[in-house]
Amino acid sequence: MQKFADTEEGLAELGKSYVNLEKLLGHEKVPLPKGPEDEAGRVAFNKAIGVPNTPPEYNLPDAQLPEGAEGVTFDKGTFQEIVHKYGLTPQQAQGLWSEYTKMSGEIYGKHMESYKAELDKNINELRKEWGDAYQGNVELGDLAIAKLADSQEMGDWLTATLSKSPYGMRFLAKVGNTFAENKIGDFQYKRFGLTPEEAQKEVASIRNNPDHPYNNENAAPKDRDAAIDHVNRLIAISVGKKL
Repeated sequence: MQKFADTEEGLAELGKSYVNLEKLLGHEKVPLPKGPEDEAGRVAFNKAIGVPNTPPEYNLPDAQLPEGAEGVTFDKGTFQEIVHKYGLTPQQAQGLWSEYTKMSGEIYGKHMESYKAELDKNINELRKEWGDAYQGNVELGDLAIAKLADSQEMGDWLTATLSKSPYGMRFLAKVGNTFAENKIGDFQYKRFGLTPEEAQKEVASIRNNPDHPYNNENAAPKDRDAAIDHVNRLIAISVGKKL
């Protein structure tokens, strides 16, 4: 009572203070954690503000992705574990999840638009350069990837990577043309850095192939000489000789 003046205004302030005190006493009291080491205090505080007991209890919805961003995937389970670790409330987690997935989807969409624009630019440039041969050269590039890729995933990666530049597309067409003209066999005479075991296996493979120029006396002299020289090098490697 000593805090309030013995006046009409003081009486009004007393009444207001009493009402506020009743409001305060009517709410559940939650002590703040005493510090980073107060695990029990932190758990009690989190429970009071509505933090779930386990990550799955956030029950976040599936990501709502913008059109064109269907290729983006999100690990909702890991996200829930992270927000639970930092004690976010369900409302905070929901908002952060929504903003995060939306932002990521928009970034992916812009990336795909940029990629498509660059690809269209490359295609138009090569159409102008190759003219009527464009479609055939593209098919040669597809042939090269089909021949060299170990899997569909590798083929998709090669296509996406090399198609970003006209240089990559020209390279694919050139490799495909090499296959189409059966010139790829020339490469085997230029292989270096084999172990003795690898060299021995390659010698055995060549000797067991009757169509190889090494075994075919009717092969072109240039091809047969190159094959014999190649096998001699392999034999030297297989016995540990330095060339």
